[in-house]
Amino acid sequence: MNPIVETLGALFAIDNNIDFFISHFPQMILIFAVISCGGWIYETIYCSIVDGELSKRGFLFGPSCPIYGIGALAIWIVLGSISNPLIVFVLGGMLATTIEYSTGLFLEHRFKKKWWDYSMFKYNLHGIVCPQASAVFGAFSVMSVFIFIPKMMSILSIFSFHTLSIMAFIVVSLYFIDTLVSILWNGPSTHQKVENAAYNASQKAEAVAHSATKTASKKVDKVSSKIDVATQKIKNQLPESFFKNNK
Repeated sequence: MNPIVETLGALFAIDNNIDFFISHFPQMILIFAVISCGGWIYETIYCSIVDGELSKRGFLFGPSCPIYGIGALAIWIVLGSISNPLIVFVLGGMLATTIEYSTGLFLEHRFKKKWWDYSMFKYNLHGIVCPQASAVFGAFSVMSVFIFIPKMMSILSIFSFHTLSIMAFIVVSLYFIDTLVSILWNGPSTHQKVENAAYNASQKAEAVAHSATKTASKKVDKVSSKIDVATQKIKNQLPESFFKNNK
């Protein structure tokens, strides 16, 4: 089939994919969670190897990078009806890059912090996106549309809708709590409070150490003075012949 015709056909089929998404919402929530966790594992391993030390990835505290789950489902909704992997690779990479750029801009604007940086790669845009990452996302799009999502839908089909709904509710609750805590923790005011608390603790520790050193020094001087006095008293009580005999 002509790539242009197939792409246009897929765009007209988006409504069907959205209807399927809504009717299978619990499954989609669980797929989102699994792919987000997989993205976190991938980024943690990759960045730890590059950095030479264990690197925590993602905005959330939990083992999840939601941008992967959101990207996978968005790509599936838009491109899920396309059977040509090359088209999915190109359009999926473009769509995922758009999502990554929008997310990166929002996080930097809201929290004044970078969660990833592609500045070392050629042709990057503000360090948020780059062609190399887009190529990876293109491959990820192909795997999501043709492997991950169909396979997970098949696995989840063994569970009843009631069971899936309970599982999805638990996942949503955990994400809600994690997101709320992460927003509060990563907010500028929270970081400032933590820095101020650390500075105050450091100042108090320094003051306590200085006070303890000063007190100890006074005690040593006092004991030394007492020893000198006692030594002088002993000398005064001994006869002069004692000192002459020991010369």
